[in-house]
Amino acid sequence: MTSTDRATAPRTPTPAERTGWTPGGATIVGLLASGALLVALYRNLDVRLVGEALLRADKAWLVFSVGMILPITALRAMRFFWVAPPGALPSVGEAFRLTLVASALNVFVPAKAGDLVKSYFVATRSATSAGVSIAIVIYERLCDLFGLITWCILGWLVAPPQETGLPALFWWLLAAIGTMCVVLISSDRAATTVRVLAARALPRQTPRRLREVADEWPHLLQILRGRRVWIVLYSLLLWLTQLVQIWLFTVALSAQVPFTVSTSLSAVALMAGQLPFTFAGLGARDVALVVLLSRYMAPESAAAMGLLIATRGLLPPLLGAPLMGPYVSSVLGEARRWRKAAQVE
Repeated sequence: MTSTDRATAPRTPTPAERTGWTPGGATIVGLLASGALLVALYRNLDVRLVGEALLRADKAWLVFSVGMILPITALRAMRFFWVAPPGALPSVGEAFRLTLVASALNVFVPAKAGDLVKSYFVATRSATSAGVSIAIVIYERLCDLFGLITWCILGWLVAPPQETGLPALFWWLLAAIGTMCVVLISSDRAATTVRVLAARALPRQTPRRLREVADEWPHLLQILRGRRVWIVLYSLLLWLTQLVQIWLFTVALSAQVPFTVSTSLSAVALMAGQLPFTFAGLGARDVALVVLLSRYMAPESAAAMGLLIATRGLLPPLLGAPLMGPYVSSVLGEARRWRKAAQVE
């Protein structure tokens, strides 16, 4: 292509230009939504009592429960290392660093899209295709959703919470979603079905990477082979550990909440916090906790519990922020090389 051709050729707009939606805009919207929910919540609470609940918390249990964040992050990194194709990551240490960096990016982008940085480095530093690299992140998300829903439903079945306002249909719907998740992460036949349905149903204007994920999903399951069962079981253990941590927050706050009730209701609150319109889940998760736990603890104590849960999503990013430099520089350098190559063509 000559310089004249390049000057007259229409420029393909970026996805952000086509939609008018940018990561910065998403962050602002998330902050506004979280702020509105928190203002609405704390207008009906005594902030002084929230502070007193935190000050009265058992210091030993508080330190222990908050301190669980780091080993939980390490457990997440180990699963990422196992889900990635053999040789795609040089070590568990690199998986841990990428997990921290992704956590830092997730603070600023909606729907935990920062996790895609893990896909980028798996694809660029190994022979793994882009489709499989993105599928790895989706596979982990489905494992997380399955683990969280499983313990949520088990808690509800063992000891149904009192008057949560949630209909029985809600719990059965969650069970159906959890069943669908475990089928997708374990069944070769389901993976093939996804690829066939995607080829038929996705419109032509669907982003190419999304089509690649559907095409490569069966390949990822073939790569995992016998590891699938262990990864699913490991995800159950990982989420049991996280739900124990959240229950320990109630112990630290001296709230008499049965473990099974904490498991089911805090899981629902965590899922509410994953909705993409808030900033790091703030606001939506806090409101859900106060409403769902109203029969078991004072609203101010539930709000204090929400603040403690927020540390789970804020401490890993604080640890990951100092590590972002080399990774961001690598991404920017690759973008510059791609731009120069496009100009030369």
